Amino acid sequence: MENSAALPINPETAPQMVRGYEVERWRVFGAAALVYCLLIPLPFNFSVGTLLLPPYRLFLIGAAFFILRDVLKGHLRLCVADYVVASLGVWIAISSIVTMGLDQAVQASGSLILDIIIAYFWLRTTLHSLKDLRILLVLVAPGLAVTGLFIGAESLLQTHLVMPAASAITGQVHELEPSIRLGLMRAQGPFPHPILAGIFLGSFLPLYLVAGLRSWPLWLGLFGAFCCVFTFSSGAFLVLASGLALVTANFMISRTSMVTWRLTLLGLLAVIVFLEVASQSGVVKLITRFAALNNQTAFFRLLIWDEGIKTVVENPLFGIGFGDWARPRWMPPSVDNYWLVLAMRHGVMAPVLALLAVVIAVVGLARNSVHLAPVDQNTMSGTAIALSVTCLGVFSVALWLSPQVWFFALLGIAVSLSQNSRRAVTVA
Repeated sequence: MENSAALPINPETAPQMVRGYEVERWRVFGAAALVYCLLIPLPFNFSVGTLLLPPYRLFLIGAAFFILRDVLKGHLRLCVADYVVASLGVWIAISSIVTMGLDQAVQASGSLILDIIIAYFWLRTTLHSLKDLRILLVLVAPGLAVTGLFIGAESLLQTHLVMPAASAITGQVHELEPSIRLGLMRAQGPFPHPILAGIFLGSFLPLYLVAGLRSWPLWLGLFGAFCCVFTFSSGAFLVLASGLALVTANFMISRTSMVTWRLTLLGLLAVIVFLEVASQSGVVKLITRFAALNNQTAFFRLLIWDEGIKTVVENPLFGIGFGDWARPRWMPPSVDNYWLVLAMRHGVMAPVLALLAVVIAVVGLARNSVHLAPVDQNTMSGTAIALSVTCLGVFSVALWLSPQVWFFALLGIAVSLSQNSRRAVTVA
């Protein structure tokens, strides 16, 4: 068969091919723009009536039109995971209408659909290959490094820097209460809470460790990711430790034929089953307990789980919406578990659909990376690890605003790579 590289190129179609390539490359800047929007401090959020509009939501409203255009033109080939995530959005809307009424549901579910569904599909439509992911990581590395630098400075100086500076510009004041742990302040930078800052930054660590980047993008990205330790939060330490452990396991697996990911995951599954059967509390409570940095935090998180599960059992189909939940009067209203929050607000179907999409994405990454070059296999593994450890970390916190957007954007990246892995391009 004649080599396709030797075939003549039609001069009439060549400019179209070049323009198409340039459009694809510029779309990656759209993905990076969303990440930078997520780093904008809270005081830059503004409201229209009762509707909160952070800068990233304004961006996502515009992005929705591009997503719709791609779907209508057939540029986005929908897969099973896409339908699952879309079903999550539909279920959130339906459950909100049932529990809150149409008027309140439009605002509540509308914001969630922007943060979850549009963020997911924006990354699905802007990242199509491993090269796209690497370009994204290069583009956002300076932003992550600067954010990490401010978080580290806040912790060491024991004072908030980012929020007061942003408030001085916008005039919107956010009450901040410094929390000291191990002699340093729990920093939060531009994020709503220190633990959310830690999970956001920590989730980038597996991506930068194994993406095949070199020079300044690698070191800036790693610096920003490791600065998650200055949040002194259990979720950040859990994401950091599990990410490093899985990256190390991936390194060992890639260098020996005696251990494989399948064998490793089967062993992990066996351990989970054993702990579920042998322990009195079960695996979820064990994760909740060991994800806490002190006994008091562990006690409250276990109590929240017990009381929250009662709410889920009583309202399994549609949940209770955004209303207050039944609990002892002395308990705070916060629920430090994202999967539990989804089940309480929108019924069991919501976390099931979200986790199902994660499983489909991770399995797809593993299945489609088999025949890739080693560096590309590692990048696929790093994406799967980043998504998995974030899922684990949010057992200790409820996601909202920018960190929730990033979680579903990361899911969109994973699904896109699992569908388009044959376009992998290795960094020279």
